[in-house]
Amino acid sequence: MAEIEAKIGEARYSTGYKTLEDVAITASEGHRVLVAGPSGSGKTTLLLAVTGVMVNLLGGSVKGFINLAGVNPLEARGFREVPRLVGVILQDPERQIAMPTPLDEVLFTLENLGFKDAEERAWRSLEAFGLAGKALWWVETLSGGEKRRLTLAAGTVHDPEALLLDEPTANLDPWIVGETIKFVRGFSGPEIIVEHKARYFLDVVDEVVVLSGGHVAARFKRPFTENDINRMEELGVDARIELKASEPRGECLSTVAKIAGARLGYDAPVLSVDDFTACRGEIVAVVGPNGSGKTTLLRALAGQRKPLNGVVNVQGRAFYVPQNPDYSFLFPSVERELEEARRLGGRDPRPLFRALAGSGGSLESMPPFKLSHGQRRWLSIAVAYAYRPSLLLLDEPTTGLDISLYSRLVALLRSLSREAAVVVATHDARLVAEAADRVYAALEGDLVEVGKVEALKLLESAWRP
Repeated sequence: MAEIEAKIGEARYSTGYKTLEDVAITASEGHRVLVAGPSGSGKTTLLLAVTGVMVNLLGGSVKGFINLAGVNPLEARGFREVPRLVGVILQDPERQIAMPTPLDEVLFTLENLGFKDAEERAWRSLEAFGLAGKALWWVETLSGGEKRRLTLAAGTVHDPEALLLDEPTANLDPWIVGETIKFVRGFSGPEIIVEHKARYFLDVVDEVVVLSGGHVAARFKRPFTENDINRMEELGVDARIELKASEPRGECLSTVAKIAGARLGYDAPVLSVDDFTACRGEIVAVVGPNGSGKTTLLRALAGQRKPLNGVVNVQGRAFYVPQNPDYSFLFPSVERELEEARRLGGRDPRPLFRALAGSGGSLESMPPFKLSHGQRRWLSIAVAYAYRPSLLLLDEPTTGLDISLYSRLVALLRSLSREAAVVVATHDARLVAEAADRVYAALEGDLVEVGKVEALKLLESAWRP
């Protein structure tokens, strides 16, 4: 019977400082453990330790005992067995995908493990994750959510005995989140799931382990009581089951962007937009499934894509912050990114970045790509802030943020909306419920304005059984 058992006395990276201490987790056959906690609490480090990556690839050390589906991954011999025995889904799809097309990516897993029916298995997996129609597309043309689905397909196509998932719902629309939850529920082996949005999995997992500062701060066992939910929230875990739409706080001070009678797309239309407006003084959310045209809309507003027909009109400067913040960076250090943004944009972004990242100036000598996901997100928004845009366009800005960082982002967006129109493409129901003043939905090729309550009901019903 497959099992994951980890009793870690301490774990360190090659830099020498301790990142985990006295952490114990056990997941047996059909047993699911959710690991939650604030950013930087040690969740991803735990997965790196459990898989042996920390010791065998990163030059770190792990003191303790690990049994991963019958092997000891801390030893070289056991580590070589990990790809065959375990399915691993990393937090950032960009750092996991290695091949040029979805079909190549899934086949890569199977062919390296010697499967004779590799092609049949690959097509079956792509079909299950809604990617069969894009099997031969270039990976770079996929949306962030489609890339996440591809990592799920490639990470599980070989029928692993155990499953480790790091932020499996990141960048996924609620419809695919629902499919992911079904997949997690249907997997018969032991599972460890690292996830900020614990609310998605509370009906699925048997135990929630909350980390803080590399230690176990609390453990909760099914059935989870109201007191358990409240305590999780106090520890920085998004465990809220029900969301309520707040009243809009903004107002239209001046129209900044307008689209009329337009068809947006590339060689063929992706999204029809009869009427869209965004005003200074308000936050506009755009929701809809992966691939429905939300990013295409933002790129059209940013001037990166001309409409196939119709009118896209923007008053002043638009600034687009992409779904993957890494695409925003051009220079070898955070300091240089911030300085160039100040020089070209006219406003110093350093105080904002330091306040958001909570770092003083300690991060500014680092390369941008060595920052945490949340810190890279703050850097990309700080760069946009320097340019004083009249239209700020944010693509999935809450991905990978814990509750504290999410709350800081909402406060920032409200502040920025006083000087710019803010348009956010998002799958995050929290952002729609708590921050949006108006909502548009991209559904079946058309963009239509909907009420907040209707939008929230649409997003919440999509992932629930």
